[in-house]
Amino acid sequence: MKKRNVAVIGAGVSGAMSARLLQQAGYTVRVFEKEMTPGGRAMSWRDPNRDIVLDSGAAFFTSFYERLIALLPELGLQDGVHRLSRQFDFVSPTGIDRFNASNVWASAWSTLWLPTLGLADKWRLTVYLAKINAQRKKLDWVSPESLCHLDDRSVADDAIEQVGEAAYHAFIRQTIEPFWFMPSEQVSRAMFVSMMSNSAGASFYSFPGGIDQLPSRLLGDLEPSFGAEVHALLEDGERTKLCWRDADGEHEEVFDSIVCATTASVAAKLCGSLSAKRYDAEQREFLEGQSYCENLHVAFLINREQGHPVSLVVPAGVGERDIVALGLCGERYPALRAEGKEIVSLYFSPKASRRYIGQSDESIFKDTWARALAFYPSLPVDAEPLHVALREEAIPEFGVGQYKKIASFQRLQRPDLAFSGDYLAGACIEGALASAERAVAAILSGKSK
Repeated sequence: MKKRNVAVIGAGVSGAMSARLLQQAGYTVRVFEKEMTPGGRAMSWRDPNRDIVLDSGAAFFTSFYERLIALLPELGLQDGVHRLSRQFDFVSPTGIDRFNASNVWASAWSTLWLPTLGLADKWRLTVYLAKINAQRKKLDWVSPESLCHLDDRSVADDAIEQVGEAAYHAFIRQTIEPFWFMPSEQVSRAMFVSMMSNSAGASFYSFPGGIDQLPSRLLGDLEPSFGAEVHALLEDGERTKLCWRDADGEHEEVFDSIVCATTASVAAKLCGSLSAKRYDAEQREFLEGQSYCENLHVAFLINREQGHPVSLVVPAGVGERDIVALGLCGERYPALRAEGKEIVSLYFSPKASRRYIGQSDESIFKDTWARALAFYPSLPVDAEPLHVALREEAIPEFGVGQYKKIASFQRLQRPDLAFSGDYLAGACIEGALASAERAVAAILSGKSK
């Protein structure tokens, strides 16, 4: 049988993993990436003047990311990870409460001592979380098919019914919005239940050297075509013509199979000229309907004589939240902390992020630091601006009904055209890896043809 050649569009996590798996299966693989380096939405920023690396996309992973954990020694990354503190400050109109989630017992104890909740609310919350934790072995949190039965209402609707308004605003929102940025009213309870069932007692980690080390290592000896922007896919008999442009001009090449490892919106544009026999109407509708939330991440360098005991500060209580999380990142950079310095990362809600689109970095730095001081007054008044990352397609939205749509979409994956990306499994690194496995399985299903 002739060795089949496959084009992978995108060198983010899902694209790099797709390319790796296809190469291991014996395919000839070519990767196209419009940027000059791999990473995609997991690309890290490196300070040209200091030994500082910031992750503006995926900034952490956990001990229940089974695929990623298994890959670390294989990729030589097991020694390059840092375990994160899981002590948080909950900031509400009544004050600041410390929450310790370093292990399951500390988390349970902190929940019981939440001062904003009465005994009845705490009991209902404890029972609710215990029921969720009991489902851990029954759910595959990056397999939409296993979560469809939970995809019937939002996190907000389910939690308010189960634990009441007070517990929802005092605790439940803090488990979704600081990490996924989206309001809990817009998130399917399938995401919340599947994540929370694994989170109790989990460890959280980061790559101080940058999360984009992962796609770089996954690519191995493959040499992607960097600076190559694919702009169309055209039918060429039973094969597909890939059209791209780079610094040398316009190019075309025909491939047996294509993996679109891009955002859903880019995939929809690339496939727009394909016929229904190659690109099903249901696939078209799904990709065109996939939404992403915007996110603004602003980083500052501050002076601090002592390292802060918490790693994350999150808002609590009723009402909209412009700042959804404030990260204190000194623990990731021991050399900076030894100098009495620390990095502060601010993350904004989609609605607040949209207001900054089109503004200069200088204006963004000035306004967001004023907001940070109002939100968390223990910060020093002066801060040195580091980096602004404003992404209009930051995280795929998993609203009510989305898991059912994904399950249906996955059944339509084809050996000549497959799709991968975190929007097809879970809004995280593990989801991107899982989606790559599914895309490659679709390609492999036509290997004997």
